[in-house]
Amino acid sequence: MMKTKPFFSIKSVMESPLAEKAPHNERIAAYCLLVLALLLKVAAVFLYYIDSDEPQHLHIVWGWAHGFLQYRDFFDNHAPLFHILCVPLLKVFGENTHTLFAMRLAMVPLYFAVLWCTYVLGREVFSERCGLWAAAFTGLCPYYFLDSIEYRPDSLWAVFWLLAILALIKGGLRASRGFWVGFLLGAALGVSIKTTFLIFSLGAGTMAMIIFSKAFHIVRPAFRRLINYGLALAAGLCVIPGALILCFYTQGALAPFFYQTIQYNMITGLGLWDSPYKQMFVFTVLLALLFGIAGLIGRHTVQEGMRSKRIIIFLMCGLYFSALIAFCPLMEAEHFFPFYPLFFILFTPLAWKLRVRPLPGWAAAALILFLEISILAWAGHFTFAHVKIGLLKDVLRLTGETDFVADLKGETIFRPRASYYVLEEITRTRFKRGLLQDDIPERLIATRTCVATLDDHCFPSRARAFLNENYIPVGSLRVAGKMLPALSGSSRFIFFDIKIPTEYVLISENGLATGWMDGAPYDGGVLFLRAGYHEFRPVAPTARFAVVWAKAKQKGYYPSSFFDTIK
Repeated sequence: MMKTKPFFSIKSVMESPLAEKAPHNERIAAYCLLVLALLLKVAAVFLYYIDSDEPQHLHIVWGWAHGFLQYRDFFDNHAPLFHILCVPLLKVFGENTHTLFAMRLAMVPLYFAVLWCTYVLGREVFSERCGLWAAAFTGLCPYYFLDSIEYRPDSLWAVFWLLAILALIKGGLRASRGFWVGFLLGAALGVSIKTTFLIFSLGAGTMAMIIFSKAFHIVRPAFRRLINYGLALAAGLCVIPGALILCFYTQGALAPFFYQTIQYNMITGLGLWDSPYKQMFVFTVLLALLFGIAGLIGRHTVQEGMRSKRIIIFLMCGLYFSALIAFCPLMEAEHFFPFYPLFFILFTPLAWKLRVRPLPGWAAAALILFLEISILAWAGHFTFAHVKIGLLKDVLRLTGETDFVADLKGETIFRPRASYYVLEEITRTRFKRGLLQDDIPERLIATRTCVATLDDHCFPSRARAFLNENYIPVGSLRVAGKMLPALSGSSRFIFFDIKIPTEYVLISENGLATGWMDGAPYDGGVLFLRAGYHEFRPVAPTARFAVVWAKAKQKGYYPSSFFDTIK
């Protein structure tokens, strides 16, 4: 009896029809998809919503450009290389409401660099045809496409990591090649501390590759060459991190550098760290599964060189994903940037094998791409990009270069922040546990901060109460001031407290207020109010009154509750 060939097996995937060269019509289709991706990308730069991390990163670049030192002069829990490299771009684009869009455009070449690396890796591991479709799948993958629009270090991080893998699998055990592999890994580490997960996956994957590729008889005679390669890799790995450490050491900022990039992010019970034993169990199970599949890949790949490459790509992809979900406390979409290209390189031959009959492989790929584009259109938060740009426009209009502002994470970008810590999840957790002291009210008073962003639950409770009491909404912002209480009983005086000493004006719902301020006649002009209690006796006691930062009034900003009646 004739044996039927099984529809799916590891061997059948390893012998996928993708091993052939891409036909001309497929190449044309792939190029058209890349052009489509470019057009969608450029349009999305101006339409896709602005994530809170983007202004934060640009604020760090602004700090470097103005002579401030990251970690010492302002807080940040990211590695510094990306921000340093972006300083020349900020100098070129200038400080205006369109700068963030220009910085987003600078991410587009990095997006295509990732696709190019995906193509070359796919070609090296399977075939040119596989690399072509893997690049198309990666480029239009909704999660990667949308998140890579944003201005963030992870796009550059993914490029350095993929280039390091390319240098690893395309070269032999030459020491010079090992140095450049290490140098690229060091560059990735200078961009993101998450590179430690990638280095772990690379090391474990390399060891497993040696085992499963049955290469012991090759490695043993070349043991000295392997040691030299490892030493050169380690030397290259130290170049950029060593230069950064030396830079902060000479500036007396080494302690805050290590604290904010490493210690600050390590807090027990945060996110996935609330059940470490469960996570360790999950990681162990995934590890056993990955090594089992790696053994099958090694057994069913005939060519020795191809076998090693496939094993190491598979294990780096799987080990990174497993380590991330087991040991990273907060899961963010950008953490998966290095994962998507490797995943689609492995997924493409599998998709070709598991195609829906009687569809040919190219039609199945087209169906997958159609689904990706459909999800992209459905999931994208478009037309929201200009909301935060309006905030930035108001900040630039109301404040000067040296004026402090109160915000959450640096969303006002081109102004110094009154508070030191950025108010993201780790900081908020530290505030709740009493590991950090909420000194924001004192900082607002000391810096005479007159502009703040609108109320948000992310402000610590003490700071939030202070801001709500001493700042008044004027559209997209709050400025120093407050609504005055109504006259009560037979009293003809309104008493109020000022915490931020600066110049104010009093206004009523009908325009300027007149009367007596602290016993002196007041005709609606600008006056300096010191910190403490004040009294106002209005001429028209039935009106509603507010005390507002004088500059806001001069620029045409009025309390939101007065807007309709005054304007």
